[in-house]
Amino acid sequence: MRSNPGWGGKLRELRKMRGMTQEELAEKAGLHWKFIGEVERGDSDIKLGNIARIANGLGMELNELLEYCFPKVVRSREEEEVVGLLMKLVGNNDKKKIQKLKIFIEEILE
Repeated sequence: MRSNPGWGGKLRELRKMRGMTQEELAEKAGLHWKFIGEVERGDSDIKLGNIARIANGLGMELNELLEYCFPKVVRSREEEEVVGLLMKLVGNNDKKKIQKLKIFIEEILE
């Protein structure tokens, strides 16, 4: 997904609230510090696996990071149930599950 300034700004805000530099976050996430800067500026494409790595670097679960950076919109009860099930699937930052979920969603959208 293409990062955007809103997402990147929220990420920067969260990183600073934790008292971390881009370098520290990058090291904990296993990414390059320049990439973190690009994401924060909205200048880089980012895959779900890297979002999960950033969440891990921040000491968060993937769903926590997504909920912080992309606040919930009003959803129906059915939509909330679907979102809840999806978050259970990816909540443990299991890269294989995230990749399978991505493929599944892409197939649905075709």
